[in-house]
Amino acid sequence: MAEFRLGRLKFNWRNEWTASTAYVIDDLVRFGANSYVCVGNHTSQALAANFTLDAANWQLHTGGFESKGDWTASTAYVVDDIVKEGGNMYICTNQHTSSGLSSSFEGVDLPANWKLFQEGLNFRGAFSTSTYYGVNDVVTFGPREYRCTASFETPTDWIVSVDGQVAGSDAFFPPEQNFSPISAGYENKGAYIASERYQRGDIVEWKGSTYVAISSNPRVKQPNESEDDWSFLNLGIGTGGQDAWASGNAYSKGQIVRFGGNTYQADILKIEPNNRPTGIGSTTIDSGVNGWALLNRGFSWTGAYTTTTVYEIGDIAEYQSSAYISVASTNINVEPGTSVNCWQAFAIGDSAALLTTKGDLLTRNATGPTRLGIGTAGTFLKAGNTNEAEWQYTGKLTKTYYVDPELGQDTNSGESPDAAFKTIAYATTSTNPKYDITGAIYDGPTGICTITAAGHGLYAGQEVKLVGLAFTCDSGLGPSSVFPNGKTGDFFFGVEEVIDSNTFSAMVGVSTYEHTYVSGGTVTNAAPVILKLSAGRFDEQLPMTLGKNFCIAGDVLRGSTIRPAEGLSNDGVTPNSRSTMFFVSDAVTVQGITMRGMEGFDYDVNDPFNTAKMQNKVGVGTTACGVYLRFNPDESVIKRSAYIKDCTCFGHNTTDGTGHGGAIGVYLEGGVHHKNPEGKGYKSMVFDSFTNVMSGGVGIYLEDDAVAEIVSCFTYYCAYGYISDTGSEIRSLSSNNSYGTYGALAVGFSTHEVARPGKIYGDKMELLPGNTVGTVAVGATIRGTESGARATLTNDQSSSDSIYFKYFVGFGNTSSDPTVTPNGAIGIGTTVFKPGEAIEFDSVGSGGTAWSKIASASNAVQGQKGILMELTGLTTSLTVGDALGFSTTGMGFSDSNSYIVRTSSNYQEPTKADVYDAQYTPQTGIMTVFTTTNHNLEFGDFIRIKTGSLHFECNVGGGGSAAYPRVTDPAADIPLQISGVGNTFFSVQVLNDKNSATENVPSTFTGIHTYIGGGGVGKTSVEAITLGDGRATINIAPGKANSPTIGMDDQRVAMRSKFSKIRLTGHDFLLIGTGNTTTTNYPNVDENSAAQGQETNIVAPGRIYFVSTDQGGNFRVGEYFSVNQLTGAATLDASAFNLSGLTELKLGAIGGQIGESISEFSSDETMGGDSNSACPTEKAVRGFLTRARMDATSGIIVPPRGPQSGRPTGGDLFEGGLRYDTDANGLEFYNGSDWLPLGAYANVTSTSNVTLANKQQCFANTSGGSFTVTLPASPVKGDSVRIFDSHKTFDSNSLTVGRNGNPIMGDNADLTVTTEGAAFEMVFFDGSQGWRIITI
Repeated sequence: MAEFRLGRLKFNWRNEWTASTAYVIDDLVRFGANSYVCVGNHTSQALAANFTLDAANWQLHTGGFESKGDWTASTAYVVDDIVKEGGNMYICTNQHTSSGLSSSFEGVDLPANWKLFQEGLNFRGAFSTSTYYGVNDVVTFGPREYRCTASFETPTDWIVSVDGQVAGSDAFFPPEQNFSPISAGYENKGAYIASERYQRGDIVEWKGSTYVAISSNPRVKQPNESEDDWSFLNLGIGTGGQDAWASGNAYSKGQIVRFGGNTYQADILKIEPNNRPTGIGSTTIDSGVNGWALLNRGFSWTGAYTTTTVYEIGDIAEYQSSAYISVASTNINVEPGTSVNCWQAFAIGDSAALLTTKGDLLTRNATGPTRLGIGTAGTFLKAGNTNEAEWQYTGKLTKTYYVDPELGQDTNSGESPDAAFKTIAYATTSTNPKYDITGAIYDGPTGICTITAAGHGLYAGQEVKLVGLAFTCDSGLGPSSVFPNGKTGDFFFGVEEVIDSNTFSAMVGVSTYEHTYVSGGTVTNAAPVILKLSAGRFDEQLPMTLGKNFCIAGDVLRGSTIRPAEGLSNDGVTPNSRSTMFFVSDAVTVQGITMRGMEGFDYDVNDPFNTAKMQNKVGVGTTACGVYLRFNPDESVIKRSAYIKDCTCFGHNTTDGTGHGGAIGVYLEGGVHHKNPEGKGYKSMVFDSFTNVMSGGVGIYLEDDAVAEIVSCFTYYCAYGYISDTGSEIRSLSSNNSYGTYGALAVGFSTHEVARPGKIYGDKMELLPGNTVGTVAVGATIRGTESGARATLTNDQSSSDSIYFKYFVGFGNTSSDPTVTPNGAIGIGTTVFKPGEAIEFDSVGSGGTAWSKIASASNAVQGQKGILMELTGLTTSLTVGDALGFSTTGMGFSDSNSYIVRTSSNYQEPTKADVYDAQYTPQTGIMTVFTTTNHNLEFGDFIRIKTGSLHFECNVGGGGSAAYPRVTDPAADIPLQISGVGNTFFSVQVLNDKNSATENVPSTFTGIHTYIGGGGVGKTSVEAITLGDGRATINIAPGKANSPTIGMDDQRVAMRSKFSKIRLTGHDFLLIGTGNTTTTNYPNVDENSAAQGQETNIVAPGRIYFVSTDQGGNFRVGEYFSVNQLTGAATLDASAFNLSGLTELKLGAIGGQIGESISEFSSDETMGGDSNSACPTEKAVRGFLTRARMDATSGIIVPPRGPQSGRPTGGDLFEGGLRYDTDANGLEFYNGSDWLPLGAYANVTSTSNVTLANKQQCFANTSGGSFTVTLPASPVKGDSVRIFDSHKTFDSNSLTVGRNGNPIMGDNADLTVTTEGAAFEMVFFDGSQGWRIITI
């Protein structure tokens, strides 16, 4: 072996390093690209991979590089090996064996074992599948090149979804997260092929224009359909294979079509089918719409004109020897020459050729000469709205008809005065004819129903009434239904289009269910009708019905008179004179007519305000009550109220022996509409300048929520001028009630309103004036010092010497009789407060904080009365202005009066309860509700169910769930009375529907309903139930005069907003009370028989609000304020009088006193102004007297003065009274039994046990035996008593002084007095020293 020595160094070249070989110092080997020199004798490792384990035995001798070509997987590499990966070269930094996957180089090997040696590019050709790409590999895809930025291996078949379609290996593209473009280009691919895959930069031709692909894979993406995949490149021209526009075709940008006489080019990427180049019915726009642009205007010859051809702009048609050009799109069934908006003359032919029939007239239409044929008999030639001649009946277009009782015939057309009808009864039925329906096609999505009714005579835009069309449908609520049912609207609809004389279409509303017509139905022409009456007398068969939009007008005021014909009415039983003259409908007008001859009203003179006994309620047949005007029961007032103007009704007392009076002028029964399927409507009618001269009858009578607006209307000689019954409302302005028996009568309340419930909470006690000391607070416990009764203070009115309270359970009335005490509570001992006893207040656990004394009157403690009331049992807040009534059953006192809620305060929201289960019986409407906690309700209490809070499942309509109650359900947001009560459940009726045909109805689906929860977590519905335990303080008017029995504080109240009301503004009452025409005896009227009390009359809770004047000059504003204009006397009677904004009040001389002008209500507690023009407030007076405010002003208070003979007595004498005794020259006070000098002790004379009070002196006589004088029970420092041996017998019969729980002279023992003639005073110090004897 060769040996080299360089100085002291020598090397022994051993060639390639080998495993398991002995090496010595200075051996030189090559390992990888480097050479190493041995620095320690050793045997090498058994594996080359472990070369680094011998690192301590070798030292780098010469560094180098070794190229290994392309990097490969699962290969051993050593330091300084160089490989190529992608377009880059890398140098090995750690000896290792490479990963087993070619795609793992970048993510696994590179970070730990390699670093970049040289960056470059490696051109790999077209991007393909099953190929690994490294960083800086360059590929081509389409006309573009991409550089690999992150290593990536493509799968064998890369599946990609394109617009919902699955594509194979031809659909992949270089992913953007691994490749970035380095060069862009374009490639012309020719005509677009739907099955071809295109790449970015590919250019295709489509419908004459070119597009460039801008997305990675616009496969099956038509160029004009996706702006995200294709970009429009160049506009061309294409016809799409046809020149005329077709409604079913789609068009691409650049395509050209012919439409009418014009040519249009598509101006947007894609125009969908049915998008016309011009609008529908357009007469001005031909420049293109819907994405079309006008390319050229021209003409299109269409041949002879037909009524069924649709003409477009530029179409030319031949008509009557002339040519006309259409200037409107969708021009159909418009005769050329009749409308300049649709046709213009293009070429005029020979006018002589137009006249073809006898009677033809030659005239000129909008565009040229034309023929006008002879009119039908009875028509006349008139100028139309387009300045063209036409034949017409006088009233045809406006539907004006004429009635003449002398010259008319019911066989006439009624369309002119010469062809007038004879009777109004015939005219009302023939002018709005009814036709049978024989076919109907309903389109649910549009809501259009096409109806067949032979000879219907309708026109577009008018109104029709549809009734009784039978359909089958698949709603799940039954196999068939009748339309309209009114529940989703009314029965009236607008005509959309008249297709022909037998067919028309109407918009009836959309539906999601398919409907198929079965049979039946009628259509009534409901276009507005004007019926003009000639002057004269009309004797008519009754009743007559005026349909919707009907107008009947007299010839001149009072010129047309209508009377009932002789004989029976249409029912064959009732005389015409006792029937109804007119049933009026929605939007009816009656004007300028006089009505006479109706009769039959009567009432019970002994019960005059009982409307149930009036003849209109009890009379039938020959005893029925005649009526002039009333609601048509078959049509609710939906759009406009009927309007009655400039009319007069006359009625006279009967001569048939019944003694009945005249008829009812207007009888509005709201109940006939309340349950109509289309809804109750407005129930209203309007009157202007309408007079009722109705001897013994009624002027205007409303009931059952009806409404009337009355302006300048008058009643004469009526038994009742106005009646508002069962929740109706009359608003009258500038009207009068003259003569007659009663002016206006308001009775009762609406039977359709659910009253808001409540009940009285607690009782009331009167306090002895000036005896309340300390702090009184609501919620404090009240204790009777003698009775031991306990209660809670609910309302503090101690400043007015009264308080409201609620007895503790077990206290109050002790009766066990449930008719007296509903809960049968048995008291403990004497459990009611006693008049005259002292009471103590414990303010919410603070101990005794106040004391007072109950007034001594026997009724000082009683149920609530007056203007202030405490209520509980509320389910909602109160509404100011509501009427309030008290229950009268079993509550100790019957109160049938009605009151108005003036204010409401201290409202406490009712408690809410959560529901965890509910059981519903659809056949009965009973639902049992289970609450999560004890609800504390009792039988008969009220609750509310939150709308949509309870979710049920049922099988209606194929199954599903719904939230109840719905807003349309009977139980939605109203108080419901409960029954079947347990601690955590109750039962309630939820189908008590006052708006339906029956009060209790089964559910619309009577199958099983399963409760599933409240829409939240689990089955619990949070706060679904509002309990009837809300509280409030109310102020009512007038004040309640009487109270229920003490302790009977469960007396229920009902509050209503819909009570009967009459509002009379600027009203005149003239000699009300004089009666009918006979008893009034006009003009010789006995004015002394007038009765002001009969002008306004109410039955609770009815109300009349009025501003009126009567024949005596009495000006009245309601019940509380009046001015006699004859004498100047004014009367004000009100529990509250608001003087807000008043700057001065002068009352003048009252009772001979000197009056003053009051300019200020002063709160100055010092009363320093000493003024006659200022009136102090309550607080000012109290402050002046009790808060040391006299110091700065008078400095002195002077009590009443006088001799002892002038002392007050009887009702003027009160305990605590103070006066100056001029006989004794000193102050004296009244202690309840005697007058004593101020500071004197009250005298007590005793021969037996007695308990003293502070400031009492006892004259004790023990001659009859020893007894005890007990000291006061709860003394305070300074209290004192005096004791005298009045008969000098203490030595023989001693007197015991009972200490009553407190020491005497510091000793806890009673004091025994045995000294003859003893006389001493005792003063209390405190609880430890007690009573001190200070004088003997």
